[in-house]
Amino acid sequence: MARLSEHGIRLSSMSPSFLSSNSTSHTWPFSAVAELIDNASDPGVSAKQIWIDVVKEGGQLCLTFTDNGSGMTPNKLHKMLR
Repeated sequence: MARLSEHGIRLSSMSPSFLSSNSTSHTWPFSAVAELIDNASDPGVSAKQIWIDVVKEGGQLCLTFTDNGSGMTPNKLHKMLR
C-alpha cells in the first residue's frame, strides 16, 4: 500500500521523462493555467468556482488551484499520476 498524503491521497511517483514531456506541452505559463481552468469546467466536473492561492512549500512560493467540481476518487487520482 502506498503512503498517504496529509489529505489521505495515495502518494505517487512520476518518471522524469514524463515530467519533461509534460512540461513541454505548455510553453507559456498562462497556457498551463488556462488548461487547469478548462479542466475544471469539463462536462462531468462542473466546477462553479476556482480558487488560485499562493502557498509556501519547502521555502518556495507555489500556486495552488482548487475548484468546487465533482473531483475524482483517490484511486482515479493515483492512476492518473503514475
